[in-house]
Amino acid sequence: MVSDASRQDIESFGRELMASGFATQESIIGCNTEEIAQVYAVAPVGFSVPGEYHAFLEHMGKKAGTLFRGTDLFFPQMLDSRDAAVDISGEGLSLDDRFFFGDHQGYKVYFFKLGSEAVYTYQEGDPEETKLADGFIAFLRQSWNVQRKLRESTTAMRNQSERP
Repeated sequence: MVSDASRQDIESFGRELMASGFATQESIIGCNTEEIAQVYAVAPVGFSVPGEYHAFLEHMGKKAGTLFRGTDLFFPQMLDSRDAAVDISGEGLSLDDRFFFGDHQGYKVYFFKLGSEAVYTYQEGDPEETKLADGFIAFLRQSWNVQRKLRESTTAMRNQSERP
């Protein structure tokens, strides 16, 4: 079940992306009901998809500006995330009772565990999975903060190299 608070948090996050220049109104695209149903269809039987993730799908499930460029976190690419997990699974990654909703360049996957709203990741070659955030919105904000810092440092380096 999606709460109004989750929807409001995602909408607020979208406005912050636009205010920061990471997105425009036209570059934030949500999924329709049929597309969301396709996402739910790749979740394990009996898996309850977290409400924050559902709100994300509704508001920006297809695109969120330049956020997560190079990461298959959006519909329809995210439908293949379990396949990416199978490809990199080893002793450190269990495929049971997990909903894989994204992957990065084929060596890192993002997922929820059954009964938890926390976001986890596993990177190929790591001995175990890592908890990234207690919920999906916290995961979005953490990822955005990292990308903002990278953008700021890149801009600062360019400005320094352009000085006489």
